[in-house]
Amino acid sequence: MKKIDWKILIITSLICIIPIIFGIVLYEKLPDQMAVHFGINNEPNEYAPKEFALFGIPIFMTLLQIVCCIFSDLLEQKRQNKKYISIYKWIIPIIGIVCYLTMIAYGTGINLDMRMIVCITLGILFTILGNYLPKTIPNKFQLTYMRKEHWEKIKRPVAYFFVVMGLLFVISTFLNPLVSFALVGVIIIFAVVLVMYSIYLFHKDRKVRGRSND
Repeated sequence: MKKIDWKILIITSLICIIPIIFGIVLYEKLPDQMAVHFGINNEPNEYAPKEFALFGIPIFMTLLQIVCCIFSDLLEQKRQNKKYISIYKWIIPIIGIVCYLTMIAYGTGINLDMRMIVCITLGILFTILGNYLPKTIPNKFQLTYMRKEHWEKIKRPVAYFFVVMGLLFVISTFLNPLVSFALVGVIIIFAVVLVMYSIYLFHKDRKVRGRSND
């Protein structure tokens, strides 16, 4: 367990759980059913009991953050660019705080443009990650389906994609809601294609090396 960065783990986990204080203070002013998900029309389409929304969600986000931090450190990602890893470990706390505070604000009757909040948050995160991605190296998990040379080949195009998507997310807040929804679909398709392409390169390289050994 010496590989674990306990300092960043404790700080980010506290950031995930601290918003519960707002839930406790405003508990009596909030409805019994809290809106926890919104559609592209900016209207809530999923609700959860107040107790789960105020306490269950932050606890879940905290546990998820702990798992992600430990998993990241065990994969020896600390060998990568330190700024990138620091940003990576702050993704869950930032998203958790934004979602929790907007949920409480909506519950107290404050009208917010949820799509704008989500798109701007994602836009900033994608843009920052895209700027630091070219300085990274593959971790142990990535090396199970990708050679280091392959990562060096694709990481810069992926970084450009992140930056472009980040800017498009911000721009989409001024356009039809379907545009923001479509961007999410583009990201999912891109991620699937990227993983499949990486696996293809890996197996192709193994075949070539196998023939060379023969």
